Amino acid sequence: MKETRTAQRLTLGLAIVLGLGIVGLVNWLGSRHYRRFDWTSSGLYTLSEKSLKVVEGLKTPVSVVVFMSQGSPLYAETEELLRRYQAASKMISVETLDPTRNRARAEAMVKEFGVTRPSVVFKAGDKKKFVTEDQLAEYDFMRARMGGEPAIKAFKGEQEFTSAILSVTQSRVPKVLFTTGHGERSITAQGRDSVDRVAELLRQDNCTVEEWSSLGAPRVPEGTDLVVVAGPRSAFTPPEVDALRTFLQGGGRALLLLDAEFAPGPGNRMVDLGLEPLLSEYGVRLDDDVVVDPKNALPLMGPETVFARTFRPHPITKILEGLAVVFPLARSVAAEEKPPQGVTDTVLVETSPDGWGETDLKDLETRVQKDDKDVKGPVPLAVAAEATRDGKKARLVVVGDADFAASGSIANAANLYFVTSSLDWLLDREALISIPPRSTDQVAVALSRSDVAQITFFVLLVMPLLAIGLGLTVYLKRRR
Repeated sequence: MKETRTAQRLTLGLAIVLGLGIVGLVNWLGSRHYRRFDWTSSGLYTLSEKSLKVVEGLKTPVSVVVFMSQGSPLYAETEELLRRYQAASKMISVETLDPTRNRARAEAMVKEFGVTRPSVVFKAGDKKKFVTEDQLAEYDFMRARMGGEPAIKAFKGEQEFTSAILSVTQSRVPKVLFTTGHGERSITAQGRDSVDRVAELLRQDNCTVEEWSSLGAPRVPEGTDLVVVAGPRSAFTPPEVDALRTFLQGGGRALLLLDAEFAPGPGNRMVDLGLEPLLSEYGVRLDDDVVVDPKNALPLMGPETVFARTFRPHPITKILEGLAVVFPLARSVAAEEKPPQGVTDTVLVETSPDGWGETDLKDLETRVQKDDKDVKGPVPLAVAAEATRDGKKARLVVVGDADFAASGSIANAANLYFVTSSLDWLLDREALISIPPRSTDQVAVALSRSDVAQITFFVLLVMPLLAIGLGLTVYLKRRR
């Protein structure tokens, strides 16, 4: 009897030792060959090849602080996606800071970074980039109209995080100049008509943003990467145009937001901005018209407010598929059928085939009707031009409206995406444009009161009775 018990104990001890050894071996293999899987249908947590190339090529350590409480709607998605970045590169470290649980550390971070709302902070050396919670998602507000909570339509974490990593690790800080002296929209004044939001977006991407008074300047300042002309109301002089021409010929970049600006006096004539000779050198034509598209009009808005959702293939428009850009008042911008040698033109946005460019500017307030003199639809609203000359590559984006990028309209539809995509393409940041938002897996279960009562009855009564009955059955069988 004793020998049998000894053998049983020895067998049990060996089994325990063997089990512990197997567990240790599995953990060792897991640490050496760790793998993460993404079971979401949209691949929400799967990093794209471009993001992987960015993080795998890092040479500077990047620290990331998630400044969110666990109750934030995007906390789980944000933390999990950042863990994927951390797993892809040893140069990335991630810290999660819940301001409601660690007040002392939160206060120190507010003093260090100036963070005042839920954000993700990226830092490399002296450079830092903030990604706020509202930048991480697209929301569907249909439920909010019926008294419910807005639903998350798409998660933009990968696009924003990869952009932030590039911003804090790039060796050179791009310099962007906004022209002044022609009634352009301000980057310093706050208001619906200013473009201070665009300037702030550039600063958040670690760009140097300044105003430039081009009148009387012999050339664009050295070290400039991009010139932005935002809604001029008077003409550029020939010397100013020559300065822009020389800048582009040297491989410069320019974003021209040209409103349908009417000249003072009778007749409703368009202002001659003096830029037509320069645009023609890149195969771009600016028409004197007002674009209308009544079949794509917005409720309570006039036909001159264009709801554009037709995009031609281009790096800028990849992220805009399935979305729309709202132009409050636009003029047509066309690409010539035969651009100059070495120039490639692409229409970016256009109206539906039912839209047209109204050329009768005298009776706009009383009569808007399509006729043979008007520009036939689909009417182009924006053009991207690229020219390679003497080994230098110039890029130009011309849009027939500046209102859509103003602070009062940039939040409408996909206006913000169009602006940022254009800026990224002009600044050679194509890797960021082609990372689209990911749809989230949101499953809503609607239960009636009777459903809740049935579930409660089953969980609190039926399941315990089944467990008791099974126990009694086993007990009675053992008694026999």
